[in-house]
Amino acid sequence: MLVSLRRVAIGFVTGAATGLVLGFLVGLSSLAHGLLDRSLQMVRTIPHLALVPLMILWFGIGEEPRVLLVAMGSLFPVYINTMSGIRNVDPKLIELGRSYGLGPIGLIVSVVLPGALPSILTGIRYALGVAWLTLVVGETIASRDGIGYMVQNARELLRTDVILLAIVLYAIAGWLADSITRVVERCLLRWHPSYAKGAAR
Repeated sequence: MLVSLRRVAIGFVTGAATGLVLGFLVGLSSLAHGLLDRSLQMVRTIPHLALVPLMILWFGIGEEPRVLLVAMGSLFPVYINTMSGIRNVDPKLIELGRSYGLGPIGLIVSVVLPGALPSILTGIRYALGVAWLTLVVGETIASRDGIGYMVQNARELLRTDVILLAIVLYAIAGWLADSITRVVERCLLRWHPSYAKGAAR
């Protein structure tokens, strides 16, 4: 379980951080949008699990292919939601911020980021689910440890009980990750009416 958690953590942090950076760049800059978005959208349509043979060819059967698969699975949900959240911030709020004398950095910190935060957190929640889904396949690549290896081994030995245990472990891990994200949402979005104390969720 700890091996699988480590792989998910490294891959998710790498992919989510890259998605956040790209989402901010493309969302804030028309030039970056023109240069990057179309290419990223093309790459997004490629099933990242179909890249497994290529990753094995490039990186062997070590940890790199598994972590990279998780990172790729996490990148695009965060990128899409970050870019969409930034570009959908109400222009009137931006104009209001400018009228109060906010500069570019002040606008991003005080107006754009809070306005895009619900969408960004939604992307992070979705990316966590995709990360675990990707790990299931990633750990079947000549793995010697992790939950995926346990499932492969149990399949060959016809151990249905072990396979069911692995499914339960994946479900618990996904539920815990989603619960943690919900707590972070409530902490960061206390100002938002939808997340106010006593509001319907």
